Formats: sequence, structure tokens, C-alpha cells
Amino acid sequence: MAKLILMSVLILTIALPAKAARDPNPSRGLKKAILWVILFNAAYTYGVIVWVPRLGFH
Repeated sequence: MAKLILMSVLILTIALPAKAARDPNPSRGLKKAILWVILFNAAYTYGVIVWVPRLGFH
């Protein structure tokens, strides 16, 4: 499970900006990429602080 959590960071670091880059408007695509990365980082931080201790990883 810990390996999956770490792999999610690597995968989404590439996937989120790649998806946003498909937007025809470059400015809007950049804003989407920044927003998605910030939201993912917030969710990941919450997961590390709350879920990881509950799953027994110390």
C-alpha cells in the first residue's frame, strides 16, 4: 500500500499537466494544471497526515 501511495505521486505529476496541456487555450491549460497539482498536493498531504497513521505505517 505504501508503494502505491508513492507511485500515485509519480503518475499524477506527469498525468495532470499532460491532461491540461490538451486544452486549446495555453493560458487556461496552465491554470488548470496548476490548480490540479495544488488540489492533488492538498489531498495527498491530508492522506499522509490522516490515512497513513490509520493504516499502520509509521
